[in-house]
Amino acid sequence: MIQGGISAIIDCTEKGDEEMKLSRVEKWFMNRPQHAKQAINRAEKLLHFINMKEKQNFLEVGCGSGAMSKHVAKKYLLNVTGTDIDPEQIQLAQENTDNLPGLRFLEVDAADLPFQDNDFEIVLSFGVMHHICNWLDALKEIDRVLKPGGYFVYRDIVYPKLTARIGKSFKHSYGITTIPDLNSFIERNNFSTIYSSLSRLLIFNHYEAVYHKDEL
Repeated sequence: MIQGGISAIIDCTEKGDEEMKLSRVEKWFMNRPQHAKQAINRAEKLLHFINMKEKQNFLEVGCGSGAMSKHVAKKYLLNVTGTDIDPEQIQLAQENTDNLPGLRFLEVDAADLPFQDNDFEIVLSFGVMHHICNWLDALKEIDRVLKPGGYFVYRDIVYPKLTARIGKSFKHSYGITTIPDLNSFIERNNFSTIYSSLSRLLIFNHYEAVYHKDEL
């Protein structure tokens, strides 16, 4: 779901949801087959670091059109749950599921997941956090529902220090994530970094990582 980062530095005072819904233009961009293919290719590179087993529980936070969840369910035979806050996206995701067993799509706020603790072995989040006012709450929920020994697969926009400082100056700015902020959360919650990569752009950067939730 990663897209242009400038739109993330806005005032969301008039928005009622912690997690922001995409505009029509954003949906058109995100729902293109070409974009889905690119996202799946990126995910495959990261999933390579995980030893997946059939019937494990897999959660995609911010599933959009559902292409990623469908791919994972079909290729790896996992029990896949895709969530998105936008009912139109969930409706789209529920089309053409090929009756894949163990695949479901739910309209859910990423900062308030309706699942039990330790429900999932793998959680994937691609381009979602920069759409959430309090992205740390979403990460806390991901940590809560992820089993010890499980994996968190992440890709999103992160901001350089100066850009983040400008963004945070807005009263209700959202999704202003930096590498130090993210690393602080990871370290505090007993995650280990298996893989990480940063692609530097002009105003914002793309960061991807695979984290392992350590068993206490």
